Amino acid sequence: MNFFQTMLRIAPLLVLTLVSPSQAQTTDSFPTRPIKMVVPFGPGSGTDTVARVVAQQMQTYLGQPVTVENRAGANGFIGAEAVARSAPDGYTVFVTSASIHSLNPSLFKTLPYDTERDFAHVGGIMEAYYTLLVGETLPVNNVQELSAWLKANPASASYGWGATVGQIAGATFLKQTNTSATGVPYKSSPQAVTDLIGGQIKFMFNDVTTSKAHLGKQRLKALAVTSPERIVGLEEVPTMAQAGVADFEMTTWVGMLVPKNTPSAIISTLSAALLKAVALPEVAAKMQACCSARMLIKTPEAFAQYMRDDQKQWAKKISEAGVKPE
Repeated sequence: MNFFQTMLRIAPLLVLTLVSPSQAQTTDSFPTRPIKMVVPFGPGSGTDTVARVVAQQMQTYLGQPVTVENRAGANGFIGAEAVARSAPDGYTVFVTSASIHSLNPSLFKTLPYDTERDFAHVGGIMEAYYTLLVGETLPVNNVQELSAWLKANPASASYGWGATVGQIAGATFLKQTNTSATGVPYKSSPQAVTDLIGGQIKFMFNDVTTSKAHLGKQRLKALAVTSPERIVGLEEVPTMAQAGVADFEMTTWVGMLVPKNTPSAIISTLSAALLKAVALPEVAAKMQACCSARMLIKTPEAFAQYMRDDQKQWAKKISEAGVKPE
């Protein structure tokens, strides 16, 4: 064997010898600089509120600042694509929701991201529900009265959403009550709520988080919640079943992902910090206070399976609502 052939055989080993210690050192020392937490909705949205609580706690365990960056719009496409195209180094994480990963695959023929191919799982954060809201000036006080009003005013009936869970909840409600209304999409939930208060839209299903502040100021009326039982903080509001609409439950979730091919050691570090954060009693208390939510404490593997199962369940609900992919 000549010198050239020998070098061809040992070159890969030399490369590994040269690269591996550097890679191991980078992984072992993670993180060495601030981490960016991307949220695909606007400031003040439910996912944003949750992300900021988690970021505050995680930076304590990671020893580096964790900053929230809102990348709202286009049904979450903007934020999801930005993270999917980011470097898989752990310094960009994605705090996302069911709308982006469970519903969008069934609502759009093509997506600028793939829920399996482009992301790796870090863990769950919380599960929460939606509230059926109307403006304070709309002359209805319960679900039956809203249904009657929609039937009597089809030309002026409209509903909005800032996340696709709200879209499907609204479409399902119209189908089950045999009513009709024009759907109006918004960049984020707070914008839709503003128009609901102003009367530009007549009803919406909105996450509990961004609903509670306005209910306290009597700008909106909550007619029902999409949970199987009444929820803490809104005990006076009936479930959809109690309000007369059977088999109507809508659950959303918030969890953390990173770009695909992020090293497993870095995912483990992020997962450990997240698990510590969501296990804190004060974090659970904040989630209960802001969102009437329950914690979704899951390892990366368990969260991956949870998301796959949830995507299948939403595909069924979307089909039953009669919503066709765009």
